[in-house]
Amino acid sequence: MEKKIGIRVLSKACGVLPHAIRTWETRYQVFTPSRNSGGQRAYSESDLAKGRLIGLLLGEGHSISKLAGLTIRELEELRGQVHKVEVESPLADIGIKNLFRSLSHYNIDEVVSEMQHLRMSCGSKDFIFKVIIPIMQEVGTKVFKGTFSVTQEHIVSTIVRDQLGQVTLPNLGDQSRRVALATPEGNLHELSILIADIICRSNRVPTSYLGASHPSQCLGEAVNALKVNTIVLGVISSDQWDYGKSIAKYLEKLDGILKRPVEVILGGGWEVDLPDFKNIETVEFVGTFDVFDKLLMDYKIAVG
Repeated sequence: MEKKIGIRVLSKACGVLPHAIRTWETRYQVFTPSRNSGGQRAYSESDLAKGRLIGLLLGEGHSISKLAGLTIRELEELRGQVHKVEVESPLADIGIKNLFRSLSHYNIDEVVSEMQHLRMSCGSKDFIFKVIIPIMQEVGTKVFKGTFSVTQEHIVSTIVRDQLGQVTLPNLGDQSRRVALATPEGNLHELSILIADIICRSNRVPTSYLGASHPSQCLGEAVNALKVNTIVLGVISSDQWDYGKSIAKYLEKLDGILKRPVEVILGGGWEVDLPDFKNIETVEFVGTFDVFDKLLMDYKIAVG
């Protein structure tokens, strides 16, 4: 008898919350689970294999709408194409292998040195897209498989945060296009907005970096004082903050404080139903840093 898998295990494989899995099923028919005796969703091992591939490909910038209808074989072929591109960066590839080797033995000083070498050897964008993002994705996969511990994941996160803080780029660009970067109250995932800040400045989009965990009233007051037209919110869910349950209410409260029209970009969020706003003119749902980078270059807040 085939082993049945619960929605929480599948959601971890995909790198999303269970709510997103249910949305995918309704909107894209990605999975068609059976039901156990208690009426709960039950997934197959092939669903889990498909979910892992989807999680990896989402991290590479592919959209769920594109991946939804693909078979496991087609997903594997697409994943293989991604890896062929990654081989073109031997410096990052070697450095990352050395870093993981040191991390497996808890040689923290060597991990720091390897990360620092990669940072100083790459341009800012390459450091983000060829070093930081692949490392964080691989660490997450290794923790999920049990190859690495949560402690090793925390070690890497701490080192990454420190190294990102040492990427110093001038705040150049059209100041009328300045963006504010923050996370909602209770959301302590600061890495996402640190990375977004570097991507903005790499694209000559000036920033006001506000940090993590802002009550809606405080963030609205800051945006009013700074007179920015765009807010980038890191909205990845955690044990303390649930995107699906919280984001609409948070934006509604924020809208009530704002005194000027703004655009809101939700980094790491998926489409949800939102109320009508008075001052929030548009809300962009940006699932990956690749999409965010393209948005900066080609879309509304791009430098002309």
